[in-house]
Amino acid sequence: MIGWVRDWRRRRAVVQERVVVTAGGGDPLIVVFEPMGSLYEVPAGECLTVGFHGRPGESGVVDHWSGYVSVCFASTGTMAAWTAAGAETDLITGCPEATGPTTR
Repeated sequence: MIGWVRDWRRRRAVVQERVVVTAGGGDPLIVVFEPMGSLYEVPAGECLTVGFHGRPGESGVVDHWSGYVSVCFASTGTMAAWTAAGAETDLITGCPEATGPTTR
């Protein structure tokens, strides 16, 4: 019985992993949030931090090609992203949260 309880706890444990995506050089880097398909452009010289939360062995996936990066969370996990300034990015729209007073 104790072994079953330990295995159950391990399966339910949440792993938190963070990946920092940096746009080096003089060109921006496009980050594609999958499966939503939204885009975020990391300005040259800046970074975007992507956090994955999920079960052990089921973390997110990061693929890199020339000029863009694709990030995707596991089927049982979640994902969040923050700009270099600390603003959380909306994964549906690819837009960072408002970081100051808004004007209309």
